[in-house]
Amino acid sequence: MVQRSISDSRQERLDAILEYLLAEGDASAQSLAGRFGVSLMTAHRDLDELQRRGIVRKFRGGVSVQRTSTYEIAATLRRLVAVPQKRAIAAAAYRLVEPGQSVLLDDSTTAATALDHLLKVEGLHIVTNYLPAMSRIATDGRIALTAIGGTYDIGHESFLGVAAASAIRGMRVDTVFFSTSSADIAGTYHQEESIVAVKTEMIRSARRRVLLMDSSKLGGTSLHLVSDWSAIDDLITDTAAPAELLDTLRSRGVAVTVVDPDETVHQPHSSDEEK
Repeated sequence: MVQRSISDSRQERLDAILEYLLAEGDASAQSLAGRFGVSLMTAHRDLDELQRRGIVRKFRGGVSVQRTSTYEIAATLRRLVAVPQKRAIAAAAYRLVEPGQSVLLDDSTTAATALDHLLKVEGLHIVTNYLPAMSRIATDGRIALTAIGGTYDIGHESFLGVAAASAIRGMRVDTVFFSTSSADIAGTYHQEESIVAVKTEMIRSARRRVLLMDSSKLGGTSLHLVSDWSAIDDLITDTAAPAELLDTLRSRGVAVTVVDPDETVHQPHSSDEEK
């Protein structure tokens, strides 16, 4: 198999395109060509490369990194969104874990952020399908790891499919920390069936189900229902979450924890977020 290589200058331009798209949401190939001083053909090739990596969504005449009800943004970009909120949520999640427990982490970047804290818990056993989390745990070497295999998805940086769902189905863990792309009064949602199948098995496998969700995801829906709120024990979110929704969830028996990102003690950047 021929190995593809990308020049340093091109990689820098790809990174700059992503930074621009994060700020603007979408752009045309023509506008990107003008902004970065390249030909229209080169701009299209750059966008084709980003789409091949599962990072952007191309449409006629342009490209987008915006989350929609049918499209989830790639993990590469999700790591850069709502970072203070994710750190505060991760710190609160850490307080729910006891030494010696088994913890299942999904492929959400919010759950991965919790590794800053979980790696310090004595005797912990983590199960995950998220490749960056596997690599970090294995390199650190302080806690036990069970890696869930399956079909690798480059956009989500995780293992999905029938094999992953089957592996999770045979497990019972103390706690699962997971996130979804949106949630409303009826439940939680995701845009992709392959993700839903794996998250559903994760929820079923855990004695305690903890949803980690920053406020930007609350109040919306996506194409597929992952779970209703009866399947969730805890929600950890931030201070910008809709108060009425949180009150309703509390009335339904969900333990709601609200964190203030501005009051969270600064934590070192995890390797996941620095990538």
